[in-house]
Amino acid sequence: MTSDRFTVRRDGAITRLTLCRGDDGNTLAPPDMRALGAAISAAGSAADCKLVVVSGEGADFCLGRRIVAGVTRPAQARAFRERVADAILGVYEDLRRCPVPVLTAVQGQAKGFGCAFAAQSDITIADPDARFSLPEMDTNLPPTLAISACLPKMPAKAILHMVLTRQTVSAETAFAHGLISEIAPKNALAIAVEAYAGKLIDRDRDALIAIKEYMRLAPNMDLAGQARYGANLIATEMTSQDA
Repeated sequence: MTSDRFTVRRDGAITRLTLCRGDDGNTLAPPDMRALGAAISAAGSAADCKLVVVSGEGADFCLGRRIVAGVTRPAQARAFRERVADAILGVYEDLRRCPVPVLTAVQGQAKGFGCAFAAQSDITIADPDARFSLPEMDTNLPPTLAISACLPKMPAKAILHMVLTRQTVSAETAFAHGLISEIAPKNALAIAVEAYAGKLIDRDRDALIAIKEYMRLAPNMDLAGQARYGANLIATEMTSQDA
């Protein structure tokens, strides 16, 4: 599964995926989304990969879903689910299940799908001038798929505010609401990304996988389950290091 909307490059322990159609706002149609999700999954499954970095060329990280000329919205619910919704949900699932952390770098606008992608990523570093929005209700389309990506990361009221008002929020607000992890210094997004990456790639891959797995599964457990699962993971990691 391929797409001309992004490139993939191996860089030691890092796999770099770059949305490469900055001239078109790095928008993605459902087939592109499926290919992107598959590329993230494949990258994270490589035995020598410790981090996947996703970025975008041009002024904006991603302006959302690409509308292809001549392709109309499916009229039936089943067709819409199969052609559009499943592609979007698949990317979110690939981000969650990628064994190693996924770091997303955001400049300019992250709109609709782009905003949800940034929220779902494990680590998101944004330029101080970055902007985030969920504008689907401009056309009375409830952005329930994007909400599902944001819910594990953000307070419900913050998501609802973005959805209902369609307001674009600043990097500072996005950070306060947990949508992003860090705001880079002015004109230093790439430097901030590399600094963060450096803190991960000198760590043991299995330890990174354990952290990612725990953060994915533990929130759905009760307190006792969280503790027991944490004990099992750390015991496995410590005994593996001693072996």
